[in-house]
Amino acid sequence: MEEKKGEAKKDEKVSENVEGEEKREEKEKEEESTKELDLVTLFIWFIGLLSEKAWEYLGLIMNPETKKVNKDLKKAKISIDSIAFLFEQIKDALSPEDLKRIEGLLANLRMNYVEKLKQS
Repeated sequence: MEEKKGEAKKDEKVSENVEGEEKREEKEKEEESTKELDLVTLFIWFIGLLSEKAWEYLGLIMNPETKKVNKDLKKAKISIDSIAFLFEQIKDALSPEDLKRIEGLLANLRMNYVEKLKQS
């Protein structure tokens, strides 16, 4: 009988430790999600959004809301120029991989813009 009580107390302690660990992990995740993002991370995120719009305005992907392909080269140019501006502001802080990725993105967008401009 004493052994069963001892085992039950051990089980309670293990259960308390597991619950405490889970609460600590939840708190850490919550703190991470509320931390302020640094400017470079925000700019990279914004570049991603602008690039999606640029491809859409080039008429190369459909608008996910309307399910239609719309071409607006003026808006495409504004999007591409905005990406270039943001890139210039953060390029010194980027990792070599991000630097190459954004340079490649800009080159592709610009080439496609020129191609679409010729077709117009």
